[in-house]
Amino acid sequence: MILEARDVCKAFGPTIALDRAYVQLRSGEVNALVGENGAGKSTILKAIAGVHRMDSGKITIDGKTVEINNTSDAVSNGISIVFQESTINPFITIAENIFIDRLHEYGKPLRGIDWKKINKDAQDILDSMESGIDVKADIHSLNLGQWKLIEVARALSYNPKILLLDESTAFLNHNETICFISSVKKLRESGLAIGFVSHHMQEIYDLADRITVMRDGKFIVEMLRNEVTQERLESAMVGRNIGDKLYPEKRSNPSEKVVLRAEHLFVESQLADATFELREGEILGIGGLKQSGGDAMINAIYGAVPISGGNVTVDGETYTSTKPVQSLDRKIALLPGERTLEGLIVNFSIGENIVLSAGPRKGLLRDKKKEKELIDRYVEQVRIKTDNPNNPASSLSGGNMQKVVIGKCLATNPKILLLNNPTRGIDISARQEIYSLIRSLANEGLSIIMLTEDLLELLGMSDRIIITRHNKISKIFEENNGLTEEDVISYIV
Repeated sequence: MILEARDVCKAFGPTIALDRAYVQLRSGEVNALVGENGAGKSTILKAIAGVHRMDSGKITIDGKTVEINNTSDAVSNGISIVFQESTINPFITIAENIFIDRLHEYGKPLRGIDWKKINKDAQDILDSMESGIDVKADIHSLNLGQWKLIEVARALSYNPKILLLDESTAFLNHNETICFISSVKKLRESGLAIGFVSHHMQEIYDLADRITVMRDGKFIVEMLRNEVTQERLESAMVGRNIGDKLYPEKRSNPSEKVVLRAEHLFVESQLADATFELREGEILGIGGLKQSGGDAMINAIYGAVPISGGNVTVDGETYTSTKPVQSLDRKIALLPGERTLEGLIVNFSIGENIVLSAGPRKGLLRDKKKEKELIDRYVEQVRIKTDNPNNPASSLSGGNMQKVVIGKCLATNPKILLLNNPTRGIDISARQEIYSLIRSLANEGLSIIMLTEDLLELLGMSDRIIITRHNKISKIFEENNGLTEEDVISYIV
């Protein structure tokens, strides 16, 4: 079976998302779609899945043209999609999540859901994926990777021939990703045609049979996996050679001035007895597995979670409890880990989001002139890809949404910047830009704590490194000169 989407065009207002784009999917293969943020990868998958209606173009299956105007049309043609953002409802069972829009099919007259049948059908799908998930498990006991497998099971419940995976690993940790990729490989072996979008190049190299490169909404080239080199792929993605220097040079003359000190910091069930300090103009990296204590550190400093014990001192002021509004007064800004849930109001404009926390005023009124200056400044500085900052944030790609959140943080003119996985879901070219921006801010005196689950990012960007394990600090590396993955991994696992 071969699906082809040809000459696909799609615009959102004045923004051209797809410009005569092309992609081909084959049974028993994974075609990985790669490109910068805003290249059109997710948009073309959503067009094939009927989430977005094409302005023009043609979709064929085995040479026969099919009409896909909505998701029902896609399902009837054997097409299912799994989205980047989680669609799991944590207040219903695993089986209900899998059959969420077809629960009426499992109804018994006057007796509600036929639990025996729905659980059996759900378990059969989960077992076919070798997911290791028990359908009767408490959904709150599962990790994000397992939640994503439940979303795949939902897609498979339609018995598709074509499965589209849009950045499905973006919010997974290393172990969760390994489990997810293993399941995708089994689905490929079963004969599914799979379209796969990811910014993680190692996943692409490990999983893809062929790779389709997109840029500015256009099809650039399709390559077989054995034809691909890193240089050729990156050059096709960005239209130039990126070069080997992904991480900028570290500061050669670090300051000894302490701007923040945490002493015996304790967050109930999340963090125990953490003592550390942040110096002026440094990037203090925090590494470790997800939920091993790093999130609790930065959230406690900012006031996103309550401090159960210990204290934090900033510029000579010691506090044992705080709230985000007080942190903003202390010139502390936080980039949260979930951009669409915590960082943005996606239906607000790009500009409104940037000034959301800054709020320049002229007396009791908004200072619209200063707002526009801030918006224009940070759209340019963070390189948000938009032709109009009045467009809604929802019109942007995931990576550009992340840039809006960074711009929103910087618009508050912070002295301390807390970053929770700042390049999650961002392509290599944009990451290079973000890394350069972070380092230049540190060189200008901004003090940065950067939590990241990307070990290479941790090593490449940090001046000093804190490692957390089992909700405690397991190691502090006071210098990061020539540290390797092997040097730190034993303190993580």
